[in-house]
Amino acid sequence: MNGREEYSEGIRVGYRWYDAEDVRPLFPFGHGLSYTTFAYAGLRLRRRGSGLEAVFTVRNTGRRAGAEVAQVYVGPSPELPLDQAERALAGFRRVHLRPGEARQVTVRVAARTLSSWDTERQGWVLGTGRRTVEVGSSSRHPRLRGRIEVRHGA
Repeated sequence: MNGREEYSEGIRVGYRWYDAEDVRPLFPFGHGLSYTTFAYAGLRLRRRGSGLEAVFTVRNTGRRAGAEVAQVYVGPSPELPLDQAERALAGFRRVHLRPGEARQVTVRVAARTLSSWDTERQGWVLGTGRRTVEVGSSSRHPRLRGRIEVRHGA
């Protein structure tokens, strides 16, 4: 009204609402259909400044060529007293693979993606502390999981 719109659901929109309410959707966020199958392996997490980098391998385990959208989700910061999602999409990579082919995938996650909006400060605040990182084919199908310490600076 009068140029203002109220979003009462806060940060819990879409897949974040399903996670918060522990509802299992028929087709989770990021779900795709393919005529082949994929396996994930070898998650390595490393800091990049105040952000992070997830490196892992995706292999086409089926008999047809196909594309997979590998997705990286980050859990909430234990040190940030703001409303946070149980998991938030932090990045993704689309990978085209022939049968049996494997490829190393790197997804960079910027510090801004690891931050939450603080209405009192009117700014973004980095969610420091030990954060869970999940990699998989959708918001509900993590194939790899790791933890990394997020902190300010290089």
